[in-house]
Amino acid sequence: MLKKPKLFLDMDNTLVDTLPILTASTEQAAKMGLEKPDQIPDIFRHLKPLPGVLDSVKILSKYYDLYILSTAPWFNASSWSNKIEWLNEYFGTDEESPFYKRVIMTHDKGLARAEGGILIDDRPYHGAAKWDDEVSGTAWVQFDYNEKMNWMAENGLMHLLIQTAQIFKAQNVSEREALIQASHAMDLSFHGSLEHFEKANWE
Repeated sequence: MLKKPKLFLDMDNTLVDTLPILTASTEQAAKMGLEKPDQIPDIFRHLKPLPGVLDSVKILSKYYDLYILSTAPWFNASSWSNKIEWLNEYFGTDEESPFYKRVIMTHDKGLARAEGGILIDDRPYHGAAKWDDEVSGTAWVQFDYNEKMNWMAENGLMHLLIQTAQIFKAQNVSEREALIQASHAMDLSFHGSLEHFEKANWE
């Protein structure tokens, strides 16, 4: 059996609808004496999946070996367990889950590039932008930076990823090279400018 390409997925604002809830909770955090809303205990546990993500992951698991590559707030211990609980709730707890024992939590996502792959992440921070690296053959796809880069877009992100997997299999090239070929064929760029990314006002 030919190996599948590797696809790493961020959680917050890529799989999970996180930012609106955190932004709306800034006053609550202040009342609790916390610096940021992402420090509120268990705030990550009951967030909702982004539109289309559950079906998209199911489809992508046929084409890719999937992994979670996420960061959790250092001063909120519950966030680490919340993320595992969230994955178990929506994708299952056994070996049938596409993410079973394939979860990496780190504050430097660049360290996970050792064996190649593609990272889908909405932000360049915590080492995500380091994946845009020709030497290691890895790539960073910026989720939702334009209207094509989300799970629901027609002829957008999902089509790009499926085309990439098919090129990877047919041509025996790196994930990065397959992505570049697919993006050129679709006339899509896969991330925006690093100079103009804006954080939320509480970050």
